Amino acid sequence: MGEVKYTSGQIAASTGLTIRTVQYYDKIGLLPSSGRTKNGRRYYTQDDLIRLEQIVLYKALGFSLEQIKKSIVPNPNRNEILDLFENQKLMLLQQIEHIHTALTIVGRMADRIEAGKDPMIQVLLRYLNSLPSDDIFSQVPRIMAREQYESLSRNFKEIESSQEFFHSWKEVFIDAAILAQEGVVPDSNSAQELAERWYNAILTLTNGESDIIEELSELHLEKYLSIRDKEMFEAANDYLGRALNIFMKNKTTLV
Repeated sequence: MGEVKYTSGQIAASTGLTIRTVQYYDKIGLLPSSGRTKNGRRYYTQDDLIRLEQIVLYKALGFSLEQIKKSIVPNPNRNEILDLFENQKLMLLQQIEHIHTALTIVGRMADRIEAGKDPMIQVLLRYLNSLPSDDIFSQVPRIMAREQYESLSRNFKEIESSQEFFHSWKEVFIDAAILAQEGVVPDSNSAQELAERWYNAILTLTNGESDIIEELSELHLEKYLSIRDKEMFEAANDYLGRALNIFMKNKTTLV
């Protein structure tokens, strides 16, 4: 059985691109055709479709054509294809995190205006600007020791659960930054509700297993975020830590 061959028109129809775009990519060497038929028509193969997948995804992520050229893995084998898709998943997760951060901040501004409070626009814009690349998903495999990774893998293996935890983490820190800026004391109801949200997020991720909670805290994942405004972040981190200490003491007393 011979290799499956696709014409420019078939490639364009199956991907939603125009024939002109496919021909342009061929012309600039971004998607060179694999050969020509006896009739002189360009044809493409399954390997070319893998190359085109890379082009379409990187273009959707905002890469320039020049950047795409440098990023493409030509003629990848099976393992390289799997690695390629894994890297693309991480890139897409980063894009999702950018949007989540922006949505959270816009939502906090709207909530405060509805409640008749100062929207704290300057503080929230500083926070938005201080998290330019939420790349913790690509950093975690590198920063974890093998033993830590194996121990925590069952809790981080599902993208949905780890992403939900990361979202909770960011939302708590954004709210902590607001409360710290307002001068709200850590033992206030607002701060204690915030500490409880964070405590519950940790319990959900770790199933309440103390050894996993300890390992998670020792990773200090916040250090691996790309943070421009270190002073503001440290203030929020300190505020949340003090609120959480009070929460845990009160919880122990009640028990």
